[in-house]
Amino acid sequence: MPKIEEIERIEEREFGFVFAVGSEKIMKRKLKFHSQDELEYFIKTHDPLDCYVSVAFYTFPTAMEEWLGAELFFDLDSKNNLKLAAVDAETVYEVLLDDFGLEKVDMRFSGSKGYHVIVHDEEPHILRTPERREIVDYFVLKYGVQTLDEATSCDIRRLRRIAGSKNSRSGKFCEILKSSFGGD
Repeated sequence: MPKIEEIERIEEREFGFVFAVGSEKIMKRKLKFHSQDELEYFIKTHDPLDCYVSVAFYTFPTAMEEWLGAELFFDLDSKNNLKLAAVDAETVYEVLLDDFGLEKVDMRFSGSKGYHVIVHDEEPHILRTPERREIVDYFVLKYGVQTLDEATSCDIRRLRRIAGSKNSRSGKFCEILKSSFGGD
């Protein structure tokens, strides 16, 4: 199993996991961890099918209360054309660095039908849904990005897959493909 990504501001994040219970899959959300070691121990000992972390930061993550901000998160999916999603993800990654002047950006394979591009710079964390929609529109209108899931990419309370964890539907791992800042 690949290394689980280091979660920034871990104590301010909500976590969710999917578990097999008999023939059912059950999602358990609103969990909190105090350290990376605690998170990794939980994953190792509970063996969840899928592992997620919120893009949002909260004062009280188990209640999802007192929103403090959220990572900029872009979801690029295509059931029929993974190559197009890869090209679009690369475009989003490069535009965030070049046009927006951001410094901490990574691009990931989701483990299924697409890619995620995540901004780790602190300044954009305060952006709300309307401002995120403007950024999405910029990618679509100026650069012709076709596979960007607009609703997901503007959702400031979204859970995203943890890099290093397996996607239970495909059996493939979510993995960081490139990073502008050496983040894991």
